[in-house]
Amino acid sequence: MRSALHFQITFHTPFRVSTGHAKPGLDAGVDTENPLPNTSLKGLLRATATQLLGDAQIVNEVFGAPGVECPWRWTNAEPDDGSWHAPQPAARVSIDPGTHTATPDMLGISEQIGARSATFRITQRLGIPAEKLPHHRTVLAVAGQATRSLGAERRRGLGWVSIRCTDVTLDQQSVRDFLALGVTR
Repeated sequence: MRSALHFQITFHTPFRVSTGHAKPGLDAGVDTENPLPNTSLKGLLRATATQLLGDAQIVNEVFGAPGVECPWRWTNAEPDDGSWHAPQPAARVSIDPGTHTATPDMLGISEQIGARSATFRITQRLGIPAEKLPHHRTVLAVAGQATRSLGAERRRGLGWVSIRCTDVTLDQQSVRDFLALGVTR
């Protein structure tokens, strides 16, 4: 039987995962059909796990690495109420530190999008040894819960989130177990 984990994202601010392409009147646009794709979610959780565990082998086992296929599949995030909020433009201005005024030609207009909440799922796609499956599930659940922001401009107030795995109960012991996985490199 394949394992599955379900995650609930609560958005505290709008976010932007840019498409890499400008749109008319915008320097950076979002994909309104899929603003929070599976690839971004996987990269986000991997970055959090790496930040907490360093280069521990378990990170490569869970998320994959050169020569190590990832045994999990992520879904795109889906808003709980059926649709994302309408994208809104937001301005970014570079301030000249000497004059404390806007730097010439440094105005950027980008889209941001949001929802009250969304869900995504991570399902097992390859075999994982029975003794390692609980470690994988813990790494994914803790990495999700430890993530506080996603997308661009996170230090500027965009993308603040809370993520919770609804299938794994985290307590002090599970966090200790998680941190112990980082000791064995």
